[in-house]
Amino acid sequence: MKRVICLPLILSVFLSCKSKTDDANQENTNSRLNQSPALIHQFKPIIGGLWVKKDYVKKVKKTKSPLEAVEKGQGITVMYIDTAKLTGDSISVPVVWNNHEGNNQSLKFQPGRNTTTIMLGNDELSYKLKKDTTLIIYHYDDKTKETNTAQYIKAMDKQPEGGLAAGMNFMINQAILSGRYEGMDASGKKIVARFTDDGKVNGMAGFTTYYVQDDLITDPLHSHDEIIFNMNTKSQKAYSFIINKKTLSLYDNSEQIKSNKPAFSLKKQR
Repeated sequence: MKRVICLPLILSVFLSCKSKTDDANQENTNSRLNQSPALIHQFKPIIGGLWVKKDYVKKVKKTKSPLEAVEKGQGITVMYIDTAKLTGDSISVPVVWNNHEGNNQSLKFQPGRNTTTIMLGNDELSYKLKKDTTLIIYHYDDKTKETNTAQYIKAMDKQPEGGLAAGMNFMINQAILSGRYEGMDASGKKIVARFTDDGKVNGMAGFTTYYVQDDLITDPLHSHDEIIFNMNTKSQKAYSFIINKKTLSLYDNSEQIKSNKPAFSLKKQR
């Protein structure tokens, strides 16, 4: 007796299953896209601006030392969300990693694992509203099945001329250095100086700008915190520094710190 194989029937079942799978995938895609307008309406008024990593800035302020806060300065440390650049359901978000390198992440107004998050690259973004708005990045580790979170506070509404890094510099300056100082240099000459949030300085022997070094993860040789005056000019000058309560001590090099004879000793007035 010959065995009869009904190919048309098998093909019909296969096409039917494939059609159902395709329909389910299309329905899921459409469902996610249909949520985009609501998510844009929810998130867009809140997430715009330049954001810096909260724990890092908090540690810098507490220790008065970017070097002491290095372990908090890992991952995305700065990001700028310009909601005016929304295209469809996405925004290209420039970010800084480890206070060192930059790239772009795609922020998509599509739901993450729940309706309180949207997609940021392979991670997810949410927010919380209290006295000040905080953004939260959720990172899911597929290997450990653990979820890590990082919180961000707004530094400013617009990206400064100096780029994303300037936003972090602004927050560091504001946290530990900005203000009016009085003191003297190594020769005993009286110094009255002012450091501003945006990296300007006057009263410091011809220096007009300053930068507190925060790119330290990739340079483990730093033994002390460093401030650079007139950076990227012929008159550039770097000093190691220590802030003890209200006193800012600048040293020509880290070895000089051991002798306790600073090039400048300045006390913050306000």
